[in-house]
Amino acid sequence: MDVSTTQLQPSKPNQDGSTSSKKKKKISDGSEQISASITNAAIFLGEKIRTVDLELSRSIASEKVIQESAQKLYPALCEIEGLTEDECYCALSKITDHPTQMLIFFSLHSFV
Repeated sequence: MDVSTTQLQPSKPNQDGSTSSKKKKKISDGSEQISASITNAAIFLGEKIRTVDLELSRSIASEKVIQESAQKLYPALCEIEGLTEDECYCALSKITDHPTQMLIFFSLHSFV
């Protein structure tokens, strides 16, 4: 077979090249969308983590104040004139059941 007389078929550069570039563009656009979605999710999670951190810090601080107040409650009750030891224990058990009441007790106690 004589190959010297065979002519090469010209390739269609516009069709092959444009299809390839369209595929690359679609892949690139998809990658950008995925990247943007991941970035947005990371930003959203970061904001939520900061919010939870602040709430947790406040909760821990509040719990610490309540614990410190609970430790001071019995001695403070014993200082009140006219209360018997049994009444101090009764008040202690009722007030410590409701932490808000303990905080109110100490805020009032300082003014009396």
